Amino acid sequence: MSASAQRPATMHERPSALPRRHGTRLRHYWRSHGWACHDNIDIDLLRWGLIEEAADSALASCFRLTDAGRAALGDTVVHNRGARSRHAQVVDGVARHLAGLGRLVFTELSVHTVDSTTDKARWAPCKPDVFSLTRSLRPDHLAPQVHEVKVKRSDLLGELRSAKIERYRELAAEVYFVIVEGIATLEEIPAEYGVILWRAEHGYTIARAAQRHDYQLETRHWMAMARARPFSVDEDSLQLSF
Repeated sequence: MSASAQRPATMHERPSALPRRHGTRLRHYWRSHGWACHDNIDIDLLRWGLIEEAADSALASCFRLTDAGRAALGDTVVHNRGARSRHAQVVDGVARHLAGLGRLVFTELSVHTVDSTTDKARWAPCKPDVFSLTRSLRPDHLAPQVHEVKVKRSDLLGELRSAKIERYRELAAEVYFVIVEGIATLEEIPAEYGVILWRAEHGYTIARAAQRHDYQLETRHWMAMARARPFSVDEDSLQLSF
């Protein structure tokens, strides 16, 4: 009998990279030993052999991680750290380039913008990866830009579906998505947004210029910039790769 025939039904091959929701569920069971959710995610985790139902009949239905589940959880942590590291690398490269052009750059800006998706307008936080503007005393020459970095396809598609993308346009005359090559096609990103491709070996390439919109920076925007720390870099280390 072949090895595949001997493999239990619960050990179906799982994806090489665990989906985000499945990794989140594993962390939930690891941290809380909570009740089972009994949904499709649990079914996947069971058939992949990553969780098992607690045998104690005195307990409510709950799952615990198997050895394979603990190993998968560790792999997920390592993968997420790598993604964050790559995201930080791309953000740093964009910020360095814009600073090299003489722009005032922020990578930690947090500002409240108007959320117009609900019946009653309310404030919503907005934290662009890179926000920059020209150093000018003329309001019409500031040319504020937002560069939003995406290194995973799921993150990009999620943001395109959300209302967050609209809030960038309150801040900036031009909005760019900086994406890792291969995670999306140009046609998947709305035409009003610019697209910059990032390649590890070749740096950044502008695939499409952003459409320019009217903007009006208000006191709350300036106060957010006053609270934030501008991005700074030694001139000798600037590498212009656009």
